[in-house]
Order: sequence, then C-alpha cells, then structure tokens
Amino acid sequence: MENYTASSDLILLIARCLASPIMLVYGLSKLLDIRDDFEDNPATQRFMKVFDHGATPPLWFAYANALFQFGMGLAILLGFEARIAAALVALWLIPVTYFGHPFWAGIDPAVNKENFIKNLGIIAAYLMLFCFGAGKYSLDAVLFG
Repeated sequence: MENYTASSDLILLIARCLASPIMLVYGLSKLLDIRDDFEDNPATQRFMKVFDHGATPPLWFAYANALFQFGMGLAILLGFEARIAAALVALWLIPVTYFGHPFWAGIDPAVNKENFIKNLGIIAAYLMLFCFGAGKYSLDAVLFG
C-alpha cells in the first residue's frame, strides 16, 4: 500500500471488530432458532420460490447458512483467512440483499429500502477487507507472516 501507516493495522483491526458482529449475531441467532430465523423468514421463502418453486428449505441448508454466517464472522473477527472470508461474505450478501429487501416489489418499502441500502454499505466494508486484508493484528499475520 502506497500510504500505509502503522495506524492502518489498528484501523483494520477496528474494521474487523465492527464488521464481524452482524455475521456472528445473526448466525448464532439462526443456530439457536432455525425455524423462526430461517425457514419462516420471508427472504428464505422468496429465495426458495425462485429456486425451488416454493418448497420448504431443507434443514441442512438452514444449518449450513447459519454455520456459514457464524464461521465467516469468527474468521473476520480473528483475521483468519480474512481476505477469503470477506470475499465470500460479500458474494453471499448479494443474493441475501436482493431476496431479503425487495423494496422495489412493494414489500414493506420503507424498511426494506433502508435495509437494502444498509446492506450495500456492509458489502462495501467486506470488499475493503478483501482488498486490504486483516492487517498485522490478526491470525493471518501470525500464521502466514
């Protein structure tokens, strides 16, 4: 990085600490109540309607989704394979944002538009972590130099 300073590592640590809770909290929430937080979720139902004609999502898919969220949040927080984790989260958030917050379809437009725009910012944060990595205060730095 051309303008890299010592404070950049601290800023990357702070960014990881601020970006990871959304994945950790929602992933854990889904693990603790898979039916309400996944199967009965309107976004999941919209996703399944498009890709599986409205079938109930299989239980393994619900747990895989929850474990992905929690695992990626933990990886980002600890700075372990942070670039890969950040890229996967950003890619995962694209369909989540599309199916989860379709304000353009007239589904609770005020709330969904706000959450859609919020998710764009979250995607941007993960893309920046993908570009800049975890910094020196991370497992990546300890394990891989």
